[in-house]
Amino acid sequence: MHTRKKILVFSDWFLPGYKAGGPIRSLANLVHSLDFDFWIVTRNTDHHSTQPYAGIERGAWTKHRANVQVCYLDQKDVTAPFIKRILREHSFDYIYFNSLFSPIFTLLPLRTARAMGMAERCVLAPRGMLKPGALSIKSKKKKIFLFVSRLLGWFNDIRWHATNEQEEQEIKRYYGRSSKVFIAPNLASIIEHPHTIATKETGSIKLVSIARISAEKGIREAIEFLKLAKLSNRVECIFYGTQQDESYLNECKQLASQIDGASITFPGEIAPEEIPDALQHAHFFYMATWGENFGHAIAEALQHGKPVIISDRTPWRHLPSAHAGWDLPLEEKSFTPVLKMCYAMNQGEYSAWSQDARAFGRAHANDPRHLESYYSLFA
Repeated sequence: MHTRKKILVFSDWFLPGYKAGGPIRSLANLVHSLDFDFWIVTRNTDHHSTQPYAGIERGAWTKHRANVQVCYLDQKDVTAPFIKRILREHSFDYIYFNSLFSPIFTLLPLRTARAMGMAERCVLAPRGMLKPGALSIKSKKKKIFLFVSRLLGWFNDIRWHATNEQEEQEIKRYYGRSSKVFIAPNLASIIEHPHTIATKETGSIKLVSIARISAEKGIREAIEFLKLAKLSNRVECIFYGTQQDESYLNECKQLASQIDGASITFPGEIAPEEIPDALQHAHFFYMATWGENFGHAIAEALQHGKPVIISDRTPWRHLPSAHAGWDLPLEEKSFTPVLKMCYAMNQGEYSAWSQDARAFGRAHANDPRHLESYYSLFA
């Protein structure tokens, strides 16, 4: 048995939002899985949206589920007096931050909690923001942030939530070897969807990707590898994802148009409830990402029985030995042979891979050790 804890959470986005991707899903799976009481303070709009969620009262505690209350706010409502009032009115065991760089939903409440002598009750999840790929975006600004935050001790005495050993090392690299880091892997959604194995013929392939259409997700590289594989025809690849960088999207479309015999489309973002249908019609999940802290879409694809063709820059490693897919160096000589092999698979071969991918994904999602690591994080 675990002592029931009361945890206050600050996060830029939460359900019903989905456009911010992984951080929303990571937090949702956390609060849905633990036998704790959560109080979440978040925005009343989705990522890159100014439209408030319909039917949700701003500034009131809304019951999300039995153990989760959510307060949806305009960011201007999140002030030091507001935070102090919450912390004084309730006796929270821990305060959890779902981001590293957020000025409104991490830095301000963390500074306020620290001033009230609560630093040791603060838990911060960087959510992959200390990875080289993430730090390379707006790198000058982030380097200044890292320097100043270390100099002024913004994160001294807090607990860090790393999702794997690599993230633990990234935290200690920037914030010192003595940082208090707890490892608790991201929790995958448990998919109960019936397993339907797609029809697969030799000389055909249907690929699906669910990721932002952005450089760090390796969309251009994925298309380039397809081009270099020179598959003759009956090639379908659908890149679902938020399209925030129009010039990058146009670059990817231009490259895709050069591949004869292939249908490569970019339908735009996809709501979570639409993902099962999108996966159902594909043979493989395909993403040449430059780096993932977890990859919830990968976890979901595996549970749907879709072997994954991904880079080796995610926590999903040693996939071939589990017959669940391929984690490959981000280079043409690694990806193109695998694409050719998958293109040539017949129904029997594909069915075996599909069944093993599903078994691997379900075993990971249901691993009780992952949940236990969260109870240790909040012990």
